[in-house]
Amino acid sequence: MSSVQAAEAATSIESNKAVYLRWFEEVVKGADLALAEALLAPDYVFHFPGAPAPLGREDHMALVMMFRTAFPDWVEAVEDVIAEGDKVVVRVAGTGTHQGEFQGIPPTGRRVTANGMGIGRIVGGRIVEAWAAYDALGLMQQLGAVPASEREER
Repeated sequence: MSSVQAAEAATSIESNKAVYLRWFEEVVKGADLALAEALLAPDYVFHFPGAPAPLGREDHMALVMMFRTAFPDWVEAVEDVIAEGDKVVVRVAGTGTHQGEFQGIPPTGRRVTANGMGIGRIVGGRIVEAWAAYDALGLMQQLGAVPASEREER
């Protein structure tokens, strides 16, 4: 690889990181759905734990809004960012207060935390595919929907 090619690859990786970080900062944290439409490719595919099939762009935005309704003060701090080629990986720590119904659970007023990871594939400055994983069990335990294990109660 020539030095010019290496510089172009580095610029592309930095650009991809900026796009994916905007998703977390302005869409997940700021609920900017207009930006979501700009960041997500029209044929975007989202792989989410528990979903029976990959989600499209509109379904992912609805998921973000459902979460924001349940936890209106939700904030996700990006802890790590790693990128290579067209993929960007982030590790996030989220916190919020359960103020609206969440998956059939009425508001508890509890402050919760959840850690997660996301992988975004960026092509032409837009997110074309993403994968997510988060501590859903821990979140449900904090909401009182699932009992904590005996080991965790000690």
